Amino acid sequence: MKVRPLAFESLGVRGMATYIKTKDVSMIIDPGSALGPRFNLKPHEREYTALFNSREEILSISENVDLLTISHYHFDHFVPNFENCKFIWSSPEMAEKLYKDKLILAKDISEKINTSQRKRGYMFRKKNMDFAEEIRVADGHELKNGLTRLKFSDPVYHGAKGTKLGYTLILTVETPNFTLVHAADAQGPMYKKSLEYIISQDPDLLLVGGPPTYISFKIDGKDLKNAKNNLKSLAKRIPILVVDHHLLRTLDYKKFLNPVLKTAEKANHSVITASELIDKEPNLLEARRKELHKKEPIEKEWYERLKKGEIDENLHKTESS
Repeated sequence: MKVRPLAFESLGVRGMATYIKTKDVSMIIDPGSALGPRFNLKPHEREYTALFNSREEILSISENVDLLTISHYHFDHFVPNFENCKFIWSSPEMAEKLYKDKLILAKDISEKINTSQRKRGYMFRKKNMDFAEEIRVADGHELKNGLTRLKFSDPVYHGAKGTKLGYTLILTVETPNFTLVHAADAQGPMYKKSLEYIISQDPDLLLVGGPPTYISFKIDGKDLKNAKNNLKSLAKRIPILVVDHHLLRTLDYKKFLNPVLKTAEKANHSVITASELIDKEPNLLEARRKELHKKEPIEKEWYERLKKGEIDENLHKTESS
């Protein structure tokens, strides 16, 4: 199984986009990326460079994949069909290029979904139905292609039990000798049933979104404690544990993970970021936004040009840390 992270916080953008290829099938899981508000500062030019490059890579790789999967309808997990250059770098043209002639396995919009995601999911289906090969409900379903099996969980909480953020899907990709689990926005997981489900899949490799400690003042301390303890449980059982996404919006993520790393070490297992899975050092651009603006100030005129859509090819360059 080939596994290639395409958009994660450790790669400079928000997201959990992942390319998977087995002998039987190729896909992109959650083919989106985005930036976000932080520190009352606009994203730095380096962040826009990373966003532009992630979008280009997703679009390029998508041309040759068999299918796309969407765990939930937050804009860092899929490309919406409207123009936005501030945080998403999306357009109707990009969306059509991504979804055209593709089988799309996506979160159901009729059950276990909050209001905002239901609206986004409705528009996603409405806008893409005509040129996608098929948009199929994924919740609780399985798909087998040759010796590769895709298995979607029933909806699990997007974090702690009862969260207003809604639900997401956990995807298992299983071949005869390797199993990967992709648990987008499980936030640890915080929810006990999410933990139990992941363990039941017996993965060799787990990609999981860590808890959003950067907004810990908004989170019940018990939920953060659950996330840490659940990660320790996973570190005992799973050979390669990739923890990324929300947790890596702070430079202090290693402090939170320290007991998890110790648990993994005792079991001779690995706990790494998505970037480290492809031998790259974490490049936490959002977490470093204050520092970047201080060291490399961006002129107001640059943002005006961005707003007008005049910034494009200049961003298509290699991001340096």
